[in-house]
Amino acid sequence: MDNDGPQEQLINKDDVSKKNRRYLQLAKKMAECSTYGNFRHGAVLVRGGAIINFGINSEKYSSVGAKYRPEEKGVSTYHAEIKAILNIPRSQTKGAVMYVARASKGKKEERMSKPCRMCHSVMQERGISQVFYTVDDKVIGTYKL
Repeated sequence: MDNDGPQEQLINKDDVSKKNRRYLQLAKKMAECSTYGNFRHGAVLVRGGAIINFGINSEKYSSVGAKYRPEEKGVSTYHAEIKAILNIPRSQTKGAVMYVARASKGKKEERMSKPCRMCHSVMQERGISQVFYTVDDKVIGTYKL
């Protein structure tokens, strides 16, 4: 996230496990369901090999994210990561892995979907252990929380 933040890795998609690629593909399918303009994101929350929940972003106000979003950044909306975590007990999110993908509008290509500071903070508070996200069609990013 910044100089004091997590250590990110960028990985060639072919070097990521089949399991992780499958969850990212599911997150991309979720992103394709979003109607949020050019920023269509999907997220899948997984723990112990089981999908706990999923989410897509929307333009509705999010009181959950508001406490993590600086006012100068504007109104907090529901990001896919927050929707995937919402109403899930911390006992189930602790140690889980979040997969986030962004779909281009009208195209099949993948786009940068690195979680923002607000989502990073919410995931950290809820005990998410690792994040995988799309960078483009060939590269995946990951970091541990």
